[in-house]
Amino acid sequence: PYALTEEDIATLFEQYELLAKDMLKRQAEGKGYTFYHYMLDLEHGPCVYKRISGCGSGTEYLAVTPWGELFPCHQFVGDSKYSLGDVWKGVTNTAIRDEFKLCNAYARPDCRDCWARFYCSGGCAANAYHAAGTINGIYEYGCRLFKKRMECALMLKAAQADTGFDSGCEDCEECK
Repeated sequence: PYALTEEDIATLFEQYELLAKDMLKRQAEGKGYTFYHYMLDLEHGPCVYKRISGCGSGTEYLAVTPWGELFPCHQFVGDSKYSLGDVWKGVTNTAIRDEFKLCNAYARPDCRDCWARFYCSGGCAANAYHAAGTINGIYEYGCRLFKKRMECALMLKAAQADTGFDSGCEDCEECK
């Protein structure tokens, strides 16, 4: 009963657009605020490898249960098919690790020609698995919502550039 449905998408798209417009309005009034999903760094951003591979679940990132069992990510904990091993013996299920090594924006057929693939890195493997039955699938609603958020984030960047808005971030120590 709490899952997104097709009927929800148009309303969510509309709300994302209203939020972006409100952000611009309040920014102009000196009362700006941040929405995480609209934070887009066009100048620096992640390296090419991370843009393709994403979070690194199953290879660079593992979840460890209180009992020492290893999983590709916390969303796979409890699914014995995705048990990688344990902290005492290490990764013993190399087939699953290898499957995750190949899980990237180019491995997902729906992502190969998508304009947003280098921003989402192909999406979440766990969401894909639960929605499509494979880590190389996609969670369609999540994909559509991500692209809408990217559109709004790009609109914000364009509007800010057009109005000469300066976030002041370019010169801060963290951005150097």
